[in-house]
Amino acid sequence: MISFFNDNKNTKHTISYITTNYKQTIIKGTDLGTTSQKKIMNYQDAIAEINLALPSCREEFKETYKANNSFMVISTFTRQIRNAIQDQNQKILTNALQKMNELYDKGDTALKNAIENVFIYALDSMTFSCGIERRTLVFSQLSSGLNSKYLQQVYKTGL
Repeated sequence: MISFFNDNKNTKHTISYITTNYKQTIIKGTDLGTTSQKKIMNYQDAIAEINLALPSCREEFKETYKANNSFMVISTFTRQIRNAIQDQNQKILTNALQKMNELYDKGDTALKNAIENVFIYALDSMTFSCGIERRTLVFSQLSSGLNSKYLQQVYKTGL
């Protein structure tokens, strides 16, 4: 952590360096109440992160049409999650849902929209035939942000 004073304003600034898997360094700064800066993931960063969590996705992402926008990337990832639910593979399912939470929290607007409109929309159909234990496991792994989007979509008035 580095602290310094700006000569013009006598304002103390603090900078800490945090490295991540996104192949670059994030500088997180604090300026007496201003918000910190963070890396926003796009669909290409998401592909790299998904490949780290689920190496089985590498082959699918080699097909160009499955890796050319946020919606196709999340659709491919959602299909892998559906397979993990059906195969009752708890380890892969847990890793995948944690990665989906991370993508949603750190993703750009296009990635968040894709997650809300592809993954969240498909959650009911993916967990419909599951037992209560499996369904509880899936929903307990979702972040509060994704859970809230799910509830908004399910309980949306007028549908």
